[in-house]
Amino acid sequence: MKYILQIAAHLTIGGAEKVARDIGMYANPEEYEIHYVIFDDDIGDYGKDVISKGCKIFKLREPSENYSEFFKKLKEIMSIYPYDAVHAHTMFSIGWVMLAAKQMIIPVRVSHAHSALINGKSLMKSIYESVMRCLILAYSTDLVACGEKAGQRLYGKRAYKKRGKLILNGVNTEEYRFSEEKRYIIRNQLNLQNNFVLGHTGRLADIKNQSFLIELMPDLLKKRNDAKLILLGDGDDREMLEEKVNTLNLKDNVIFAGSVCNVQDYLSAMDVFVFPSLYEGMPLSILEVQANGLPCVISDTVPPDVFLTDLIHPLSLNDSKDKWIEAIISVKRNTSKDYPQELKDAGFDTQTAMEKVYRIYEN
Repeated sequence: MKYILQIAAHLTIGGAEKVARDIGMYANPEEYEIHYVIFDDDIGDYGKDVISKGCKIFKLREPSENYSEFFKKLKEIMSIYPYDAVHAHTMFSIGWVMLAAKQMIIPVRVSHAHSALINGKSLMKSIYESVMRCLILAYSTDLVACGEKAGQRLYGKRAYKKRGKLILNGVNTEEYRFSEEKRYIIRNQLNLQNNFVLGHTGRLADIKNQSFLIELMPDLLKKRNDAKLILLGDGDDREMLEEKVNTLNLKDNVIFAGSVCNVQDYLSAMDVFVFPSLYEGMPLSILEVQANGLPCVISDTVPPDVFLTDLIHPLSLNDSKDKWIEAIISVKRNTSKDYPQELKDAGFDTQTAMEKVYRIYEN
């Protein structure tokens, strides 16, 4: 039996969080015992999933609240079980994790890059990231990334080229296969039987740019007066977005569905997926959408690594509203193609990704 500690920050619904969750869900319980450290009082939906599989969850405060206290508590957790591997998903705070794991003589120390996002950086933040990158490169045994840009962001181009391991984010392709039955159920529940349904999944946050999508709706409704928008997910911007919906008199046209566990059912209910993100690393949602066979109009900030099918229609955020609207109303589902199989053939199924992770733990 190998003991594996995942440092996941959160186990609420999200991309990096799902990868951490899947490691616990797909692990053979006769070979691995998976534990988690999160920086959240709420274990989240994914936390409930992994607990159901026999995983343990430890809670710590955010590292930034008190770095020395975080480091001390983390080492205390690492001393409870004879961990064979530590696998961290928390971007630059991974440096603290790798240093602690090295001091606790844990043999396999995995850093995992999930985002290529570059926020505006102060001098202090730049120094912090440089120090953390040094710790990551010095003490990690494995540098993993979900995409080339994410790996270069966390480890630096030179280090990633030399030591990086690409493990593509995966989805359960069959789980996301289009279902006429699920489409009927969700559209009935939401009273959308005869509507043209746009959809979006993701945290309600500036970077996801749901404001842009809402602002498209008044002009889109002039061309498709039956249009409805479903926003799946929650976040800090929810109140602001709801106010924008009210200001634009769109209350009857925009549905805030919140965080849901059956995303695949909602995807089947949609006619087009719209994803105007300002920046992305390796968005799992775009893989899920393609497995569902749902046409997707996205910003060209999304890495082309996920352009796996003919469902993807990228546009610049500088393009006119009319161009976005024309793309949204012109795309159509093609139910004759086996999109789940296309993703599986490209190596983007969860089982393939998890097998690569477990092989690292065996080093």
